[in-house]
Amino acid sequence: MLFEEDDNKIKKLALKIDELLSKYQNLKEENSTLKNEILSLKASNEAKDLHIKKLEERVSSVEYEGDELLNKIEEVLSR
Repeated sequence: MLFEEDDNKIKKLALKIDELLSKYQNLKEENSTLKNEILSLKASNEAKDLHIKKLEERVSSVEYEGDELLNKIEEVLSR
């Protein structure tokens, strides 16, 4: 009887250990997936930042050209 109780306890512990190992493995896989997703999002973010910077430079250039045209028009009108 005592041996049966010990045997049952050992079986329960073995099952719990198996469950923990399975959960641990699943969490490791999920962690790896999330790390890969983070790397992908970082790369995408960097690409978008670069695109935004180029667009800002383009807007700045267009604004400068607009100011130059306005100055030329004002110069012509003041003659």
